Amino acid sequence: MKIALVSQEYPPETARGGIGSQTYTKALGLAEFGHEIFVISRSTDSERHETLNDKITVIRIPGLDNMLPEMTESVQWLSHSIVIAAEIDSLLKRVTLDLIDFPEWAAEAYTWLLNRTDWKTVPTVIQLHGPLAMFAHAMNWPELNSSFYKIGSHMEAICVQMADAVYSSSDCSTQWIRKYYDPQKEIIPTIHLGINTELFKPQAVQKYDQPTIIFTGKIVPNKGVEELVNAASNLVKDFPELQLHFIGRGQEKYINQLKENANKLGATDLLNFRGFIDKSSLPEELCRAHIFCAPSYYEGGPGFVYLEAMACGLPVIGCSGSGVNEIIETGENGLLVPPRNSKALEEALRMLLSDTKLASRLALNARKFVLTEADSIHCINKLEAFYYSVLGFAAEKLNTKENQKTRSA
Repeated sequence: MKIALVSQEYPPETARGGIGSQTYTKALGLAEFGHEIFVISRSTDSERHETLNDKITVIRIPGLDNMLPEMTESVQWLSHSIVIAAEIDSLLKRVTLDLIDFPEWAAEAYTWLLNRTDWKTVPTVIQLHGPLAMFAHAMNWPELNSSFYKIGSHMEAICVQMADAVYSSSDCSTQWIRKYYDPQKEIIPTIHLGINTELFKPQAVQKYDQPTIIFTGKIVPNKGVEELVNAASNLVKDFPELQLHFIGRGQEKYINQLKENANKLGATDLLNFRGFIDKSSLPEELCRAHIFCAPSYYEGGPGFVYLEAMACGLPVIGCSGSGVNEIIETGENGLLVPPRNSKALEEALRMLLSDTKLASRLALNARKFVLTEADSIHCINKLEAFYYSVLGFAAEKLNTKENQKTRSA
């Protein structure tokens, strides 16, 4: 198949979120399976760039920033969907694409889908990662009465409704789509891209001498980092050598606030902010720690930071009530605590720090779960089968139209 994958973020130039990471895994995996892959992503400057990387054609295109330098978020979404549609049209003049894959987030497929006709169409699928409706209703951003929410959620809904097929990274995201975008959409298989279990695996490295909790991800309030700092700080009196490592980006002002919170609780030597660490170096950092904890208030799921830690053989702690429930079974392969609950988080951490047998059992089961359910090769196989089913449906639909035209003639 000749497949175009659309994602504003794509490593290494633009890779700060899950969509970019999944697109990268998707592109590499499908290319390894022998498919010809074209990635359409966002340029970091005002120029168009096309390169061939790992047998993947990566096309980075600029937005309309120079023409509309003061764009609102709504206009950013709309304008970027326009330049994406134009790039796809340009690509189709030299390549016969079999299928195009878009994320629902930011409605990048909006203009392309609205502009399709019977004589200009390519089977198009949407992958759900976490729609705007989920963020607005579960995390109070953006405000429900804002123009951005009204326009953005409309654009995402149109993409979901007009796509030839939809698949989802989690059951959680599917439920949000059915509730707010397309109640009639019955068949939405759950297919995420998993993780590379040859990269993320237990390594023969020495654990830190001090008991160490590790967090990976964006250092922002909705990731539960304040609750994590407070919980860990309260444990220092019983575990005086305890360390809490943060791997990821965060604003300096907010990081200083977290340090101040820990100091007020008497945990002056607790926190260690490591900054961003490249994916290739991350497994070693995970393997050197003792516990992984990311008490995010809400995750669309499945939560790749958890899967990476689980694959490395760490006991993990997350929060209940969102997509993380789909990978962590509390007491079996990890622990779940209520979101925004420092006391419950403190007790879960204390349990793992105190009971090494429990921690080892959860870690072993976590690795087994990832190998069975979230290995990237297994997941790419499922995605490839899904693509072929979409092509079969599209061909059948086209034949039906041709037959109708013949009969009417």
